[in-house]
Amino acid sequence: MSYLTEEQLTHFREILERQEAAIRFRVRLTVPDDPDGCDVTEVGDALSRKEFAELADIEAAKLRISQRQYGLCSECGCTIAEARLEAYPTAKRCTHCQRLHEQHSQ
Repeated sequence: MSYLTEEQLTHFREILERQEAAIRFRVRLTVPDDPDGCDVTEVGDALSRKEFAELADIEAAKLRISQRQYGLCSECGCTIAEARLEAYPTAKRCTHCQRLHEQHSQ
């Protein structure tokens, strides 16, 4: 169960939705004006791996909000500092577990 209040969860949901809209807007700017005149690979290329990963992270964070798991570390279950969530709203690990994850990924 999330330690965040309903008001805080709404705040973070709105941040995530703004981030998602911004990414989708950027992608739309790179797609040709005549979508019928472009092939599927051009549209696919417009959505870079980074943008695709960002959208996936946003969807995962929104799912955690709906499941009342947002703000809880996926590794240890401890709370993620609210300041970390403000800076990185898609965070799924606390700072300690994220550091360990990055060390093991290298």
